[in-house]
Amino acid sequence: MTQPDSDIISLPSEAHAHDHDYHQLVVVLDGNTDFDIQGKGKQLHTGEGCILPSANSHAFAGLGDNQIMVVNLPIPPQKSITDEEYEVVSRLFDQAAYFQLNPRLQILASALSGELQQYPNDSILARACGNTLLSAIRHQMNSKDVRTRGNQLDIDKLDQFIELNLSRRVHIDQLANFCFLSVSQFHERFKDKTGMTPHQYLMRKRLERAQDLLRDGFPPIQVAEMCGFSSQSAMTNVFSQTLNITPLKYQKQFGNR
Repeated sequence: MTQPDSDIISLPSEAHAHDHDYHQLVVVLDGNTDFDIQGKGKQLHTGEGCILPSANSHAFAGLGDNQIMVVNLPIPPQKSITDEEYEVVSRLFDQAAYFQLNPRLQILASALSGELQQYPNDSILARACGNTLLSAIRHQMNSKDVRTRGNQLDIDKLDQFIELNLSRRVHIDQLANFCFLSVSQFHERFKDKTGMTPHQYLMRKRLERAQDLLRDGFPPIQVAEMCGFSSQSAMTNVFSQTLNITPLKYQKQFGNR
């Protein structure tokens, strides 16, 4: 069976073990998963992943709701990639490894996964996304500065990540992982820098996007989904408490005409 170049899937909660005759890269986009590669186990969180060389036995299980991106590198290479390109990329799979994406690559992985979900049957896009992520991670793995911890909080990069993921559930531990900080360190530094808690900041971002979409004429029920609210009523409650107006009244008053 021909394997896809890249795909977005959720792992079941039941542990499953197997191996395959192609290399595989796994990146956790959302939630937590358990992985075990030939007896070396690790719990992977958002922004983390693993390199699985062909024929390495591995086991995996999802821990609650989760979403991962898998990129497969067939052996031998497909005709769409030259022997030289294949040789360079395949060096990434010399040995199994766990890794954490730097903030820039977390943004890239999130953007690529969004494209794959938008056009799931586009094999050219799947191949392009897979090759892009493989190459970018190869450069990170070869860099001396693979994991830089304790840096000053970069709000601009964090904003990019938040904007790309507002339609999803965004947890504080995801944002902390993105910044290579513990949750307590992240919370403290974030409040010092912005004057608000991460939760308050996220809610403000959701409300700002909701206002934009409502002004553009999107129906409130669709806006709630696009902005990551659990329901239209949840969005209405936050809207009313914060802005003293319901989404529907806001749209009627400020909507583009």
